Amino acid sequence: MNNHFFKQILICFFLTAGHNLSAQVFNVGYTNESFKNLITNGITYIKTGHPFFDSVMVETLEDHWKVSSFTVIERYKEPDQKSTALFVTHQKPIREHQQDRKNDGIITLIPAKYFDEGADYEHNQVDMNKTLGYMFFNGFHDIVHEDDEYRFLKMMIVSLNQGIQTIKDEEFTDVEELLNGKVSAAVIAKYKGLVGGTLIIHRDQSKRSIDMEKVKASGIRYRLLANEEYHQVIEKEDPNHYVLYFGENKYTELSIIRIQTGELIYTKHFPQDYLTIGKKEMKAIFAYFK
Repeated sequence: MNNHFFKQILICFFLTAGHNLSAQVFNVGYTNESFKNLITNGITYIKTGHPFFDSVMVETLEDHWKVSSFTVIERYKEPDQKSTALFVTHQKPIREHQQDRKNDGIITLIPAKYFDEGADYEHNQVDMNKTLGYMFFNGFHDIVHEDDEYRFLKMMIVSLNQGIQTIKDEEFTDVEELLNGKVSAAVIAKYKGLVGGTLIIHRDQSKRSIDMEKVKASGIRYRLLANEEYHQVIEKEDPNHYVLYFGENKYTELSIIRIQTGELIYTKHFPQDYLTIGKKEMKAIFAYFK
């Protein structure tokens, strides 16, 4: 795929274009018309034009998109106006030094009424005021190569579905920080007490996202892996393996995702742009890996 594409993750929210970019944010709740439309009329995946990636995406949606129906159309075609478009776009990183290397791909959900046939949605800026949800690839690690983006589709689609399903089931209606806090609390409460897993950390993340000295001193089960081993672990889908997701794009998203199922077991949204995981958050995630 071209250098665009694939999060923390997620869901129904209207964000300010070019400013409020993040990985998993929830700003619009259960009673919003766009949210209800997604549930009632489903989503439409617009193909990228890359056969292998598209085949993995469609298979992933078939297996893991449960919150609504879905359909598939060809690249540059216009989705049904009652649907919600799911497509791949990209947004430049917020720091200039990241422009050449950091993966800027995003899986995006937007009401189809805002979608124009023939528009270059893959490269033009998406108006984040109109989106329902999105998730960045670079939360898994900064330099996700385009040929490897398919490896993360299961975790991203499951996370998006999980967030929307949580809002729907719990009928969360608050906006902005209240809604984010409720979604986070619901996910954390569901998996409270889960222990004995192994935290999978990519070497990219060890450079700035997490203090490896503190990881070593904590005594937790973890593996620090380079690309090839990291991909092998994802493919193996050991039920005791969990990846660290740290999406830092103006806002900050911290999540722990079970590789086997793709589900979030821990997620926190921060309205600030943090460069590294704080002490309090490290203590919270370490509890799962004792």
